[in-house]
Amino acid sequence: MKRTNKTITGNSYRFDPLELPELFLRPSLARSANALVVADSVFEIERAFRYGRTIRRATLPLYAAASLGYHLPTLRKLLRDLMVFVLAEDVSLSLENAKLESETPKKLQQFETTRDVCLFSGGVDSYSGILLAQERLKNVSGVFAAHSDQARMIHIVRTIERKVLAKEKIRLHELRVPAVGARGYAQLRGFLYIVGAAAWMNVLKADRLLVTECGPTMYQPKFSPFDSITMTTHPRVVRFARDVIRFLLQRKIEIVTPFEDLTKAEVMAICPEKWGLRYTHSCISQRFGRHDGTCYGCVIRRLAAIAAGVEDVRYDKNPISDKRAKSGNLMSLLAYSYDLLVDYSHMDTFEIEMIEAYSKRNLFRRFALDNFAAIHRLIQNRHRVQVPILRMYEDLVARLGTKILAHRLDDLQKAKFVPAL
Repeated sequence: MKRTNKTITGNSYRFDPLELPELFLRPSLARSANALVVADSVFEIERAFRYGRTIRRATLPLYAAASLGYHLPTLRKLLRDLMVFVLAEDVSLSLENAKLESETPKKLQQFETTRDVCLFSGGVDSYSGILLAQERLKNVSGVFAAHSDQARMIHIVRTIERKVLAKEKIRLHELRVPAVGARGYAQLRGFLYIVGAAAWMNVLKADRLLVTECGPTMYQPKFSPFDSITMTTHPRVVRFARDVIRFLLQRKIEIVTPFEDLTKAEVMAICPEKWGLRYTHSCISQRFGRHDGTCYGCVIRRLAAIAAGVEDVRYDKNPISDKRAKSGNLMSLLAYSYDLLVDYSHMDTFEIEMIEAYSKRNLFRRFALDNFAAIHRLIQNRHRVQVPILRMYEDLVARLGTKILAHRLDDLQKAKFVPAL
């Protein structure tokens, strides 16, 4: 459907019914339509705030709400609590009973049902996750949330679908979602993807949603007091999304996070069809389809691939060896990893509060070892590294020795890590 861009008037937001895909415009799929209304609306409200707008009131239609027996105050509280937690904004929500047309232009296509749906983004974690899920669970379907302004990312995902997923008999269902925009990081993307996927879960009769994000991203800590971290798959956001889905679909839905106790290197080490990783994308500049090499996503991916001994994508810049490349993200990550390994007890509260709150110290210790094991491998193979990185590595080795890094590389080579599937 063509987007009308008439959803915001003053400081009020109203969901535009023209946003709904044609597939879900039928009374039998009212629950699917409601999942999209809620997912899109919450995301659009955050986007308005990112663009400097102030939203104080929002009106959302819920289709067949009366006949479905929805208790609207429960949903209203869930959504307001979510926005207060993530956005620190209190938006007054009005939920209205609405009707879908009784006649639809096309007969509903029949889809093969499945118990398990896996979110798929085209990144390393989702690529490894959907392939491992298909190996172990069988009959897994993927859902890809396609932002209207990320044509390049859509092309990347369709390439992976054609070259890899189709051969593994994995069906990928696309879900059109609002533009992500270019201003700031969209913290409610995860909520958008998870709740949006419920529309397809309703159609496919699925009761489990796999969110295959690696642990250090789910529980991302701060490197500095004013650091902006991603909350895409923050545990509380995932729980909010699960509760909203259960409310809208009116049945028990389980959200499984199989990689929450695995590092990025461990995920790459156990990835089936590693040759296909070259098609995946992890850079913050997704719209351009290239890997800059200096953003946080590129940095942790590059180090993970080196540590796991996995062939990686090409990067435009290399902050490990090139002093002309911006190295702020790399140096911050290595400094943080160094402290995790040698001075954890003296780290600031803001640096470890997520780790302590969710008992993830062992996970992050392995993550820190991965990062320095990658540097160790490069140095052992006589690759050039910048002097500040070399000095940090040498200081770490003086304290811990090289055996711990060699053992870590050996563990990654054996790849005996088990996802919670």
